[in-house]
Amino acid sequence: MNVQLNDSGVPILKQKTFGQKVKSFLLWTILVILTIAAALLVYLCFAGASEMAALTTLKKVSSHPYYTMNYDNFDYSDLVTKECDSNDAVIKYFKAKFFKGLAGVFPGGAENDPVTKGSLAFSSRTVVNAQVRGRICNSYDTPIVMVTAKPENGYKSWNIVDMADVGMMSGKSIDQWYSNAFQTVAATYCVSEGLNSEFFGVSLISCPVAECDDTSKVNLTPFLAVRLLLDRAATVESAVTLLKEYDIDFSCGTYHFFVSDKEGNSAVIEYVGGKMSVTYQDPQVHHQVCTNKMEDGTVRTAEKDYSNRFKEISLYESFNKTFNSMYDIGLGVDRTYAGLMLNDAAQSMAPSDEEHFGTNMYGTQYTVTYDSGKMQMRIVIENDTKSQSYTYDLV
Repeated sequence: MNVQLNDSGVPILKQKTFGQKVKSFLLWTILVILTIAAALLVYLCFAGASEMAALTTLKKVSSHPYYTMNYDNFDYSDLVTKECDSNDAVIKYFKAKFFKGLAGVFPGGAENDPVTKGSLAFSSRTVVNAQVRGRICNSYDTPIVMVTAKPENGYKSWNIVDMADVGMMSGKSIDQWYSNAFQTVAATYCVSEGLNSEFFGVSLISCPVAECDDTSKVNLTPFLAVRLLLDRAATVESAVTLLKEYDIDFSCGTYHFFVSDKEGNSAVIEYVGGKMSVTYQDPQVHHQVCTNKMEDGTVRTAEKDYSNRFKEISLYESFNKTFNSMYDIGLGVDRTYAGLMLNDAAQSMAPSDEEHFGTNMYGTQYTVTYDSGKMQMRIVIENDTKSQSYTYDLV
């Protein structure tokens, strides 16, 4: 290699051209960005490995849109020791978990515009001594996610989430999870319907009255309470006992809980006058139906104006009558017949006089049935039994 020397014998260094300087600067910039990205990826893997893994399983199944996601090996014991008064607080928790003090900088917050849902749920014994459970959920046509969840210390469960409950606008594609990651992960903790591997089920249903005294116990949102029940309860009594350990903060909306188990027990859990009120299934009857109407007799008058808002309340008597008549002739209700009942009661999506989360289309989001005999669940999106009906094994 020939090196040019000056008159004093010192090597002559060539000056870089402007283009060479720009190229060198860009190379160093890219190297720094890649280093930061790699460090961030390593950090995220340790800060939220189970959350990152869950996001990679998010899959769009139908155009409703309806998605599925698997969420395993998660631990939220520290979350249920905090004061959570809204689903937005849960989203902020995950921002803080991932990014510490930078949490507020990143996107994915919920819009505090609660969606009022009309619903009906039931639990009924079949003629083969099995249990069938069903739910119809009426709301706006926002995205739905079915999450198969398995916590580190708890039961496996199948959870249905209305993404409007975490502020997801209608028509928005949530499979672009890099811009909606916190909402998507938080959805697992904002559940309104689900069943676990012990065939214990929970339906969160809107109702006119819900008041819980604020004591020294930890506050949970009703949605986070559903998460806790599905993970830790196997019977109706264990669910009642577990809820007594917490205060439920209903500032995000008034709801009651419909719970049932594999043994054929069921109950509606409400909060009236600051206290828990439990209406158990009549032991002389083989079923129980829950809608938006209150079960606690002291607040039935609260339904006057409320009952006019929901068609589902009129279905209460209709479903009870059908169950009773089927038992009278010795048939009972199996999953197929339960599905037909729900499909007949479903409402087509139609314009409403209100708009929520970018849409005014209101109707049946989904119906779902669970069968303890076959240990299967069947969900039908927007009452489309031909092309949006899905069956899952509860194993």
